[in-house]
Amino acid sequence: MLRLPKFLLLTLLSLLAACGWQEPQDPPEFPGVPQLPFLPESIDSTFYIAGHQIFSKDKGPISPNGVNAMQSFGLVDQELMDAWNIQIVREFIGNFNEQPLAGGPIQGTDGVWLHPLQTIVEANRQHGRITILCPFGWVDEQGQQTLLTGLNPSDQSFYPQYLQRLKALAEQFKGQPDVWIEVWNEPYHWNNANGYSHERWLRDMREMSDALRAVPNFENIILIPGNEQGQSEEALLEKGHELMEGRYNLLFDLHAYEKWTENSSQQAIEARFRRLQEAELPFLIGELGVLNVGETLPVAPFLAASARLQVPVLAWLWNDNTPYPNALRQADGSPHADQANNFWGERIYDYLLENNSSPTSFVKP
Repeated sequence: MLRLPKFLLLTLLSLLAACGWQEPQDPPEFPGVPQLPFLPESIDSTFYIAGHQIFSKDKGPISPNGVNAMQSFGLVDQELMDAWNIQIVREFIGNFNEQPLAGGPIQGTDGVWLHPLQTIVEANRQHGRITILCPFGWVDEQGQQTLLTGLNPSDQSFYPQYLQRLKALAEQFKGQPDVWIEVWNEPYHWNNANGYSHERWLRDMREMSDALRAVPNFENIILIPGNEQGQSEEALLEKGHELMEGRYNLLFDLHAYEKWTENSSQQAIEARFRRLQEAELPFLIGELGVLNVGETLPVAPFLAASARLQVPVLAWLWNDNTPYPNALRQADGSPHADQANNFWGERIYDYLLENNSSPTSFVKP
């Protein structure tokens, strides 16, 4: 079982837009990465993690819900996002190597025009939204894109450059606490093949999160994906506390497709959520969709469990490409909802209106 449809979708969207571990004390490949501990004497951030919860300095515990978007290809209508009551946006970065951090748009070596991340963040911020920045792909000097999903991060030939780009991202967005950074989208084989182990997960996640935290005064929340292409919580349960030791403001990201919604129930999903919460492992659902591989997935039990236990959910995907079942909108901005996609857009529209307070609750422009 391969997750080819989503993989191919990401490749297609990019084309359409163009129309091993070393111990921290001795890292020869990556000089300049400081040793632990990274804990500052005090942390004074607008958003922070304590126990299994996300906190706002002004509002206390929060559970923001939202969507995944692709504004690197073009800015969206923020007023339409307001109408959907979106509090948080996870932004796709398909060309992490060349993605502009600030300034103006550029054309990558693959021919795709890219809007700068700072512009995207400021657009979201003006409407009270938190932004998660997540690398999905790497484009080399020949214009060849490698999508990150399913890969072992430290096995990639571009990994040393990737760590440096993470540090550049942290440098750009330090002091902007409404910007959270995810280290990698959906790493490792969907069924723990290709040399995967929880030890490998721990080593890679330590190295990537430490590259971000190596930047002085970068105190923003860092998102850490699960194993099995982001769908499994087993790495968190086995190694999450080891990763968190000596580190701060780490938030785990789980993706909910077949391994969560197929042949499951609200009670079973709640039991998995509670296990993480009782272990004081902070997490959100960075992607929930109705199609990945095979048939349309049932999501109503998952949404009911998330609402009951106040688990943040980000739906995939904020666009109006209605032949694609996961597209949330139609061209006129109304929910994309029919029997073929399990009334997906309508379910998320209703969920956001019912479970989010005003988006401006969290972020002040």
